[in-house]
Amino acid sequence: MTSGIPTDAADDAVQSDIVSVGYGGATGSSGTLSPGSEISLKATTSCCTTDCLRHQADAAVLPAVTASSSALDRNDATWIVRRGPASGSCVSFESRNHPGDFLRHHNFKLLRQPMDGTATFTADATFCPGRGKSGTGTPFASYNYPTRCLRHYDCNLYTASDGHSNAWDSAPSWTDDVSWVVSSPWAP
Repeated sequence: MTSGIPTDAADDAVQSDIVSVGYGGATGSSGTLSPGSEISLKATTSCCTTDCLRHQADAAVLPAVTASSSALDRNDATWIVRRGPASGSCVSFESRNHPGDFLRHHNFKLLRQPMDGTATFTADATFCPGRGKSGTGTPFASYNYPTRCLRHYDCNLYTASDGHSNAWDSAPSWTDDVSWVVSSPWAP
């Protein structure tokens, strides 16, 4: 680990360590929640069935992604399933085109950030799949806030609880918005 602003050599050494422990490594199957699988997560809400969870400028967003989308968009919407660092019965999502960067929540918002190895980050980057709240798809509960699930709201991604006080916790369409279709990856 480094502190302050690391040199390019320090950044390269940290990235090398990340790759050496298997992050950013070869993947296995596609479209399943098995560790090593490449996936895309599609929304199940009727308004948004062509929308996929992707990262853009380090934030998780929910745009439409299709076969005619740019290669960048399709790569940003592809995740590698990893065993959850805080719980082996849960999962983490590593960015396919940014090895060592993971989807994590911070102040309710979902971000793509480099794994720093802290207990807070590993808990924030661990999500536990459950049974579809809407009868379809898979919800992903936050490991450290189990009543909060990955939810799309206003084209952004949050950890949300049904009916709490934040705008993204609003009850209308909550069960659909937290249910995801685990599908084959968009990346070529």
